[in-house]
Amino acid sequence: MVTNLRRTEPHPGGPMSVKDYLQLDDNAIDAKYEYLDGVARLMSGGSGEHDQIAFNVRAAIGEHFLSGPCFVRGSDMRVLVSEANGTYVYPDVTVSCDVADRRRGNKLLRSPRVVVEVLSPSTEKDDRTIKLLAYQAYPTIHEIVLISQFDPHVEIYRRCEDETGWEYTVYGPGSTVELTSVDVHLSMDEIYKRINFDEPLLEE
Repeated sequence: MVTNLRRTEPHPGGPMSVKDYLQLDDNAIDAKYEYLDGVARLMSGGSGEHDQIAFNVRAAIGEHFLSGPCFVRGSDMRVLVSEANGTYVYPDVTVSCDVADRRRGNKLLRSPRVVVEVLSPSTEKDDRTIKLLAYQAYPTIHEIVLISQFDPHVEIYRRCEDETGWEYTVYGPGSTVELTSVDVHLSMDEIYKRINFDEPLLEE
């Protein structure tokens, strides 16, 4: 008989298995974890501007998908971006055109086509490095959108038609942002609706 058994719980911050990560994330209360390079990373809360921009983009894109197979989801939807390494993330906005991803009750997107990240000081480094590389390596992703919350500035990494590399495009004030893989065009006014860049930032 074995005595003194100690129950082990998944713990964020150090290497863990995919199984342990999924257990941790599924059982978390009022928290979400992404899983990158074998490590679970707690997602921090965003600013009001972050939330507003993500909402604006999701709503604007959704208006283009009133018919057809494509649809849009928000930051509560877990997205798989590596079968081999079991990389799971929660983009601010995700577009999929795979009917399998749209099944009723589905909790995991496996075929993202467009992923959108609203950049925050605490997460921008990961968004531009480890997550960007994971997105570029995943074959179903055609466009990666990075949006500043501090000025009207949008960057898009767009997969080349011959799939040998990526094009990089920057959009500034007055531009129209093109999501060519889903034939969607967004104005800067739509993206930054209700964001006042002239208002001073709250000092903490």
